[in-house]
Amino acid sequence: MRALKLALLILALVPVTWLREPRPAPRSDTPIALQDLMPTLRGALPDIGGPQLVGAWRITGRARDLGTLSGLAQTRAGFVAVGDRGGVLWFARPDQPGPWTTRLDHLIHLAWRKYRFHTDAEAVFVELPGGNLIVAYEDAGGLEVFSPDLSRRRAIPLPALAQWPENQGPEAMTRLADGRTVIAGETYSRWLERTRHPGLIFPGTPRPGESPGRFELVMPAGYRPSELAQMPDGRLLVLGRHFGLTGFRSVIAWFAARDVHPGAVITPQVLARIDDPRIRENYEGMTVTREKDGSQAIWLISDSNEMVWAQRTLLLKLRIGPEPQSAPARSARAGHPH
Repeated sequence: MRALKLALLILALVPVTWLREPRPAPRSDTPIALQDLMPTLRGALPDIGGPQLVGAWRITGRARDLGTLSGLAQTRAGFVAVGDRGGVLWFARPDQPGPWTTRLDHLIHLAWRKYRFHTDAEAVFVELPGGNLIVAYEDAGGLEVFSPDLSRRRAIPLPALAQWPENQGPEAMTRLADGRTVIAGETYSRWLERTRHPGLIFPGTPRPGESPGRFELVMPAGYRPSELAQMPDGRLLVLGRHFGLTGFRSVIAWFAARDVHPGAVITPQVLARIDDPRIRENYEGMTVTREKDGSQAIWLISDSNEMVWAQRTLLLKLRIGPEPQSAPARSARAGHPH
């Protein structure tokens, strides 16, 4: 079956054009509420390590798409989050004065799934200056590009992604300041070493059929990568998640972008851990902003898996700085473990 997928992808490697499809109107009438959780936390702020928790909000609403958000990216007006059911939530920063504005949309309408469109979006970044959305899906064997208004889409088939197991695909993806695209998989790169995960490096936005450079990401024991984001100071962050009998736990670790090169084995340095039950959730989306005071803010969004009785859709803001905290990440050539 895997060989068949690869063969079909090779046949699909022809010049790709935009496809225009009818789309449902944005669901602007869907009530979406924002609850500030900081008043209940300020008495004893959760200790997460180096960064400081400066914002925590719960996003609620009746739309099912609000419970599946997995990827987070910055836009000119705020943020965009994509989800497992093809949902898209555009929203303003909640820490700014004025009303909190949102718009709920869809990458692909759910009724179109009979045409085998992918809907399980896991990661996203905004391609500048045009504003296209580059989206990674579970089990897609490639990426998809959407125009800023989501009216046009085109596929980028990538055989390297088709080699990853089903349901353990590209959970983490980001565009670096130098233009490279970096993707990390949830699967293990070595089955007997259950901390190593495969990474792919493309020199820019991937081209159909392009072969990437490969590296390995060594996660803290028990954690799998769920998102990547680059900080304004140049460091690359990886968000890891762990699920156990007591629920989800998250870790944020960092490494230098210069250490990402073909053949590298990278062990990130832990920056923060989210273990406090008051804010512990299934965080899958992450992006970073530079603040007016010179500090950097890490934003996290959680996927509640539509289990509103047991999980929440939370948005966190973690502050670092303004002085960067740095120490060199450990990097080695593949085949030479630490």
